[in-house]
Order: sequence, then structure tokens, then C-alpha cells
Amino acid sequence: MRGLLPIAAASWASGALAAKPSSTEANVAACCSKLAEGFPSQVVSTSDPLYSSWNQRWADTAELKPNCIFRPQSSADVSAAVKVLAKGAGKSPEDRCPFSLVAGGHTPWAGANNIHTGVALELSQLNQVVISNDRSYVQLGAGARWHDAYVKTDGEGLVYPGGRCPDVGVAGLTLGGGYSWFSGEMGFVADNVVNYEVVLASGEIVNANEKQHTDLWEALKGGSNNFGIVTRFDMRATEHDQQVYGGLVIVPASLTGEVLCALHNFTDDSTGVHKTAGLTIEYYIDTVTGDEQILLWLIDTDVSASHASLQPFFDMEPKYLNQVYQTSIADYPASIPPVSRVLMADATFVNDLEAIKAVYEVTVEVKDSLSHVADLVWDFQFEPLPRHIIEASNARGGNVLGLGDAEDDMLIVFIMPLWQDAQYDADINNAAARWVECVQQATNALGNGHRFEFANYAAGFQDVMKSYGPANHKFLRDVAKTYDPKGLFQKAVPGGYKLDKKPAKT
Repeated sequence: MRGLLPIAAASWASGALAAKPSSTEANVAACCSKLAEGFPSQVVSTSDPLYSSWNQRWADTAELKPNCIFRPQSSADVSAAVKVLAKGAGKSPEDRCPFSLVAGGHTPWAGANNIHTGVALELSQLNQVVISNDRSYVQLGAGARWHDAYVKTDGEGLVYPGGRCPDVGVAGLTLGGGYSWFSGEMGFVADNVVNYEVVLASGEIVNANEKQHTDLWEALKGGSNNFGIVTRFDMRATEHDQQVYGGLVIVPASLTGEVLCALHNFTDDSTGVHKTAGLTIEYYIDTVTGDEQILLWLIDTDVSASHASLQPFFDMEPKYLNQVYQTSIADYPASIPPVSRVLMADATFVNDLEAIKAVYEVTVEVKDSLSHVADLVWDFQFEPLPRHIIEASNARGGNVLGLGDAEDDMLIVFIMPLWQDAQYDADINNAAARWVECVQQATNALGNGHRFEFANYAAGFQDVMKSYGPANHKFLRDVAKTYDPKGLFQKAVPGGYKLDKKPAKT
């Protein structure tokens, strides 16, 4: 196999630069100069030897060319930068500087966490991992990566929900909602944030929690980067031995019928699925070698459990690989190497065997339409969203994803095509948009469609915030107007999923 878990995006078109610098370029130059004056060792420009390493992203498709990159060391640094960027070269809103925000840099569509003609705020130095004195929560800096967080708290007898891939950043995953191996018991990752430290558009640093700025606290539970820059997440922690049982089983694609049936049964909450059990079904299809495999990512966060709900997957034969064992949560995630050109898009539907089969067939058909793409790896995954995850989410106060009143077990499905040549970007982007439409049509026709689009797996062309439903979308817009009345994070930060702007074209 040439790689596991590829992930998402396409290219960001940039027009030719005019011979005379534009007002935006002049504003950006002024901002870079002011930041370099105040933080000389924390700003690099395009000519600096460190520029390339500071500008790296997980996927090549996400790499743009900001005029300068600023690495804040503290929330106070972020505050100072926001004041500079909001003012720009003058006093009017038109003078502010466009900027991007990057923590882990794992969202792969161009413009999500980078910018061309603008300033990049690179948050990797905000990487603290601190257990509170009463052990009830863990302070996670926005620039921390999940594996580093797990390692730093390994042996402490505490767990908290977080990313399943080691190099993913804390900020992006949590602000998008976050799916965790502990979601069955703890809900989404965002449901467990007891406090956010946030730098607002004014530069003010506030704490948003159940008692202070409660509306902002609620909006950040899935609301992305629309309200401010979160510099720290205080994540609820639970006593746990940190041991899990599971790993990776790989079976041939010829077992598709058996796998999809087992997936349906696992996701059916009425079958008594263990809340500590989790799985992801990943299809890996290399169109060049003809290699087709099904990767079964299996885990039980209770090593003493019977693992009965996972047993059908453990028992599948034949197996290409069987790596299942007891380990620590810090050692479980598999590393994901940097990739070239990738894109991600997702959809959600009600758990139904006919719907699962229809989605599978649509996904294969779209793959077949790309037979002209050289070196294409077609990767797609199913993630169960049984009702007990929603119940666990609601028990912790819920979020703005719009799933709180869902009465059905559901599934999230997402594609992650990987390719090498930029000439195919438009073809694959168009195919991904067609795939989303076809999945929605197929599941709606069966009465099993759902509007939800998951920010953590969505393409730039998807309108994630509106998929949360009208009431949540209005709430998010109201909160944004309260904390960012001039629209700095709507207009000066083009990346992410905006509230009042058409989704970016990838």
C-alpha cells in the first residue's frame, strides 16, 4: 500500500499580480512590518531561510504563499497581532490585513489554514498540556497536537476525548466538533470543553465557559473560527487506566457484503452495542495496482469488556493483517505521513442497510468516473454515529451541530481521494461535489438522508454552518455579531467555514 488515510483538497486559484501593488498588498506589507518590529524573532518573510519549514502543511494542496508568517508564543502575542491586523495600514475596515490561522495544519483544501497575499498566524508554539490541580480538566494549547497531548499525560490515569490521528491539531478538530474513540461515552470532543480562552476581534482576551460569555462558549462547540482565535482549550478529564484494546484488521474487498452488514448491525443502538466500542470502516482502492482492501479500525476503551459488538469484525476471514492488542491510548493512533494532493468531502445518513449499500455503490461509481486520473488512490470511510453518542453529547450540554434532537442511529461517510498531478484537481473536485449530491439523492430517496455535514471531513465547497439547521445557524450569526461586530473573522479570515459567505471553491 502507498499510504493509509489520505485526506482532502484542491487548488486555490490566484490571479496574476498587477505590476503596481494593490491596496491589499500595501496593507499586508504594513502589517508584516509592524509585526516584525514588535516580534523580530517570531516573524519570517518569504526570503527567510525558515519560511519554508514554517509554511509546511500536512497536504501539499494546502500550501499557499503568505507574505509573512507570525508565530505567537502566548495569548498576549495573539492579542497584539489581532490589533495590528484589524487596523492594517489605516483606520477603515478596508485597511485591515487578510490573515489565516493554522494549528495542526491538517485540513487539506487550499485556503482552509493558509493564505496568499496575507499574514499567516502559526499557532504551533501555543502547545501547553497541563493537568489542573484537581485533575478535573486538562489545559490544551491551541497549537498542541493530539499525540503530544496524550504522551504528556500518559501514566497520569486520566483520559479526555481527542483526535484519533496523532498529527492532527487540537484547535481544528475541536472547533469542528471532533469525533473521538471516547465519543460513545463522552460525546463529541467539543462537548467536553469546559472553558475556552479566546482572543476577540478587539484584541481582548476572554474566557468563555458555563458562567462567563456563555453564548460564545456554546457557539464555539462546532462553530469553527468565526468568533475569535481560541488560544487554549480546557478539556474535561476522567479517571481511566489509559489502556485500550484494539488495532487494525485488514480484509479483502470481496468481504464487502459481510462488512457492510456488520457495520449496520454495529451502528444499530438497539442491538446493545457497547458504548466503549468504536470502529471505522475504511476502503482503500489503488487504481494503479488494483489493490483493494478494507481496513477495519477497531477499539474498545474498556479492556475488561467482552468486545462482543466488535467480535464479528475480529472473526472475519480471510485476513491480510491482524494487529489487535492491548495498548495505551498514547500508543494506539497510527501515524499519517504527509501527502501530496488530496480532497475530502462528507455526508450523513440514517443507519439502514439498503442506504449503506446505495452509498457504497455511488462511491464506487464516482471512483470509476475518474479512471483517467493517474496514480489515483480512492479512499473512503464509514463512521458510526449511533444514538448513544448523541445522548452522551446532550448529557454534557450539547453543541451547535444540530444533532441533539436526532432520534435515529446514523452514519457519517467521507471520501479522501489522493493523487499526484495538479492537472486533475478540477476533475476530482467536481467528482467530489457530484458524489455529495449523489449520496444525498440516494439516501433521501430511501427516506434516510440527513442535512448534517461534519466540518472535520468537509470540502471547501460544502456549506457546513448552514447544515447545522436554521436555528443553530441564526444563533451562530447572532453570536458573531455580538463579539465581532465589524466582521473581522468573517471578512479578513477567508479560511474555514464562514457564516455569511459562500463556501470557498477548492
